[in-house]
Amino acid sequence: MKEAAAGESGSPAPGPHPLHWLRVGLTVLVCLLAWAWLLRHARLDALQSQAARLPAWNWFAAAAALLAGHALRAVRLQRDWRHVAPVRWWDCLRLVLTHNAMVVMLPLRAGEAAYLWAVRRQWGVGWGPAGLALLRWRVQDAAVLALLALLLLVPLAPGLRLLLAAGAALLMHLLLPPLWRWLSARAGGAVHAMASPWQGLPASVGNWTLKVLANGGLLAALAGLPLADAWRAALGGELAGVQPLQPPAGLGVYEGGVWLAAGAPPAAVGAVVSAALAVHAFSLAVALGAAALAQLRLPGSTVRKESPS
Repeated sequence: MKEAAAGESGSPAPGPHPLHWLRVGLTVLVCLLAWAWLLRHARLDALQSQAARLPAWNWFAAAAALLAGHALRAVRLQRDWRHVAPVRWWDCLRLVLTHNAMVVMLPLRAGEAAYLWAVRRQWGVGWGPAGLALLRWRVQDAAVLALLALLLLVPLAPGLRLLLAAGAALLMHLLLPPLWRWLSARAGGAVHAMASPWQGLPASVGNWTLKVLANGGLLAALAGLPLADAWRAALGGELAGVQPLQPPAGLGVYEGGVWLAAGAPPAAVGAVVSAALAVHAFSLAVALGAAALAQLRLPGSTVRKESPS
């Protein structure tokens, strides 16, 4: 018996599940296809001239809109956990920007783990409450993006799109609360503060609306698209950027989503893809630059330095 027990304790840990390797393989395939498509259609020689013809205030206004979306998320994070411990808004913004930088840079959306780690380190909560908070965050993001897609991308008259979006919103209002109660129960009823699936929804609405408006405005100016088409293109890029089979930084996938949603003629593919690449690079620069600057700790910072146990 002792020998058997010793043999079991010394046995190697099981390797990754086959589905893990399937997901990795599919992500690599998506990455290669997206990059090949991008290299074929992007007019890199025109990229610099497209970006240079925009006045500086356009870029500053777009950056301000993108950062305002992160500021709203920081307010949300602060309110999500204020029942555990008060944390300054700047420190919450630092956590939000760091999490966002990890999500956009790591493949397979592996950067989501940064939220769980940061919340456990800062507020000392368990994996269940942290995971439930992140799940609520992403469920709300999905709901907002779905409604924006119905409003902007469905090929129907504006009035019909509005009715369709209103019907979808009503359906979510009816179905999500019981589903959320079931998920919360499976998580052990994590915390009372997670009881509502809609808490913090304005932050998701504001973040995605500002992002679509800002990036759409840049796409309109760079590619010469009508503003409505540019907003649709910006939303298409964001929808492509949140799918799970994600290359590093979403490079190629974002540009493909912009092109598909823009509805531009084939002759304009070079201009649209080049503009999408410029907007994508700008958004990444804002996200990563803000995350780097946010690492500066202001006097009185309440961010904990120790690692979670």
